[in-house]
Amino acid sequence: MSRSRRPLVALVGAALGAALVSGCAAPVFRYATEKPAGALAGTVYFKVPYTWTAFPTGSITTAQQPWATAGDPQLLLQATSWQEAYDSAPQPSLSHVFGRTAPDQPVVYASLRSLYTEEQPGATAAGLRDLLVPVSTLGKAVRVTTDDILSQGRVDGVHVVFSYTSAPGQPEETIDQTAYLSDGTDAVYLLVVRCTTACYTAHRAEIDSVTSSYTIQEDRSG
Repeated sequence: MSRSRRPLVALVGAALGAALVSGCAAPVFRYATEKPAGALAGTVYFKVPYTWTAFPTGSITTAQQPWATAGDPQLLLQATSWQEAYDSAPQPSLSHVFGRTAPDQPVVYASLRSLYTEEQPGATAAGLRDLLVPVSTLGKAVRVTTDDILSQGRVDGVHVVFSYTSAPGQPEETIDQTAYLSDGTDAVYLLVVRCTTACYTAHRAEIDSVTSSYTIQEDRSG
């Protein structure tokens, strides 16, 4: 199934208009808008509930250092030009975002990274599905509930929602993953919302508000 999103300008205009009408009312969402400098891609936009905690970029990078000091993780981090992280827990922590245990409250991670030259020929929709977890090879170990083909202008991607248990004794986790490949197949946009399956069911409306707002407007011409 293919679906298109509203242009970025319309979304931002609607957000600003709502803010003007609401006056002094408490904000409902915080809006993440980023045009990564020098990146081979365009502007990224999405929203999260205002009460969710946003982490500074420096803190995100510091939290990644223990497992990104060498090899593939280090290369991936070096190629990442922009990233954001949010936690809805009352006591927020980046360990909820990057930890191996499924968090009890929704967490959000968004990034934009350039693809290395040797990666570009193999950049496919199937590859986007397997960015975090090898969904295509796990068979019955993973339960896929959503698997949509997406399109925004000249960029195409996938929206996959799947549940699995990462280790014996761990609660089942649900991952809501949206990923797009840039028009030149040289960059990957990623948005991930995850928590335990019980949490995902309880917070489905909030999570849907995040993923449905995820918008990309490529700045290239020609």
